[in-house]
Amino acid sequence: MEHEETKHVRDESSGTVREESSTVVNDTGTAPVQEASVVKSSTPARRAMEGIYLLFGIIDALLLIRLVLKLLGANAHAGFASFTYGITDFLLAPFKGLLPTFVSGQSVLELSLIFAILIYSLVALGLVRLVAITLSRSVMVSQHSRSEGLKPRSD
Repeated sequence: MEHEETKHVRDESSGTVREESSTVVNDTGTAPVQEASVVKSSTPARRAMEGIYLLFGIIDALLLIRLVLKLLGANAHAGFASFTYGITDFLLAPFKGLLPTFVSGQSVLELSLIFAILIYSLVALGLVRLVAITLSRSVMVSQHSRSEGLKPRSD
């Protein structure tokens, strides 16, 4: 007879939460045999790093969309372009006028926009490293075993 067991295990020393799935096989007359595998593992530091990457990924994506729209000369009064420009104006405020803007017909190349994408990416990497340094734990585990009644082999 075989059945599946799933349980959540939390390691208090490292803060890791993992889901373990095991299959128990019990043949008649023998002891049950367990096969276990770790299905999913996460730590608070990893969750925080994923959140930072998600936030700054959305910011960089919006800025890249603005860059493409400006380069293609999109109509600023169209709904999508107006929405994108409205959101990204706030994100570009610290970089306005920092670098020159080139205009050719309806195409516009804002060098400040490219610089902002680079800076936001570097800020994300810096925050992720800071979280990794402050929230990761280094735990040393020492295991001692004692065997009584066993004597060393003599050859």
